[in-house]
Amino acid sequence: MKRDVFAVSKLFAVVTCCVMLLSSCSRSGSPDTTVSSESPSASASQTGARLASSLKAYAQSILDADKQSQKMGDEQRNVVEKAAKGDGTVSRADYEQAWANYKQCIVSRGWASPNLREADGLYAEPPINAENMTEAQTTKLSQDTDYCATTYVVDVDQLYRTQVANPTLSTANVQLIVKCLVASGVVSSDYTTEEFQKDSSSLDFSDSKVQSCLIKYGYHAVDASKEKDSLWKPMG
Repeated sequence: MKRDVFAVSKLFAVVTCCVMLLSSCSRSGSPDTTVSSESPSASASQTGARLASSLKAYAQSILDADKQSQKMGDEQRNVVEKAAKGDGTVSRADYEQAWANYKQCIVSRGWASPNLREADGLYAEPPINAENMTEAQTTKLSQDTDYCATTYVVDVDQLYRTQVANPTLSTANVQLIVKCLVASGVVSSDYTTEEFQKDSSSLDFSDSKVQSCLIKYGYHAVDASKEKDSLWKPMG
């Protein structure tokens, strides 16, 4: 799994745990802020481009991709197959179970249960306080979170978030985030995608409205200077 981190905290060791990163964007932020994308479509920002012709087709494309990688576990694959055979949607119960399976996987590998980030009923993997962890421990943690995410939750999460927050299946995630920030009153109506991509320091990442807009479209962020107590401590 590729990690795409735009700005890394210099206050203390923070690892942002990302469900799925395929983009290779780069932008600046405050020195204590980590911003990352977990969306497979994060790098595709063309206006008008779509993930697929329908949610059903999108679910099928995920299954087709997994035939090559064979990374989905049986439980996750069954949920996606059910979506592909139906109308492309994932039930709330299946979404909750996928995240529960992810958390159990993490615990079974010897780590403390992760406190998921949540916004408007959508979850995201937590940023991590890696203070006092050795290089070997952080490497193992990265491997374990990658395995648990791809096996149990990545694709179910992507399908569910898409049906809830992106029913038009737009690939323009950054535009959707900016539109959300404007609608939420977090930024002015003339705030642009260029501003968001160039410099995020004007945003308060401890603001629940900002978090909601980010998580909806596959991004999450943490301001280490304000949210140290909320970070996940894998060692307990």
